[in-house]
Amino acid sequence: MVNFLYENMVDIHCHLLPNVDDGPAQWEESLEMARMAVRDGISISVTTPHWIQGTKWEPRPEEIREKVNEFNHRLRDEKISLTVLPGMEVGISENLPELVNSGSVLTLGYSNYLLVEIPFISVPLGIEEVILKLKAKGIITVLAHPERNKEIQKNPKRVLELVKAGALVQITAGSCCGYFGEKAMRCVLELAKSGAIHAVASDAHDVDKRPPNVTEGLKVLEGVMGVEQIELLLANTYSFIEKIRVD
Repeated sequence: MVNFLYENMVDIHCHLLPNVDDGPAQWEESLEMARMAVRDGISISVTTPHWIQGTKWEPRPEEIREKVNEFNHRLRDEKISLTVLPGMEVGISENLPELVNSGSVLTLGYSNYLLVEIPFISVPLGIEEVILKLKAKGIITVLAHPERNKEIQKNPKRVLELVKAGALVQITAGSCCGYFGEKAMRCVLELAKSGAIHAVASDAHDVDKRPPNVTEGLKVLEGVMGVEQIELLLANTYSFIEKIRVD
């Protein structure tokens, strides 16, 4: 019997654009990553280059939109059935609401969801206030892979406090499979039992070590959450993008 569950999926966190951050360096690798994504059942990818204030990774929104447009044209030319939408993985900062207001950073796929990365060591003081300020502006914080944060690994319930403040949680599919260590995998399972997972994404960076694959991780979660919960999770992921728009 054919399983149609893992088809036409949305990947809201991946690094597909070439020569922007620590993702692929050339268009050829970007296109191969796109082929891999399609083979995995992904039909829409929100490409989310890093945007970290005060570093070399502060790409201009116009640059990202232009590259996304070029990518979609290349995908059509290569007959690759993937639609790419613009976004960013934005490092947490106190002035994040102002950055959103000024148009310095991009939300996910033209939506009101903002992918926010926290440090891997600790949870920043005042993060709830940032989440609430963004919420007051109509922007919903999506926390990128909190299961890979050491403080949260020690106390997964800390995530529930951030969810209570208004954040949603995106975990990395590879964490479910142990690719980011046993502590990250255990944390994912705790979050799953607490109902604190809202999206599973690939966080893909290349074709070898971190490919665009979400199915493997989702199948692990299916064993914990059950197929009905996975169906809901996959359906809800579509709400993270406002509309399919290719310029």
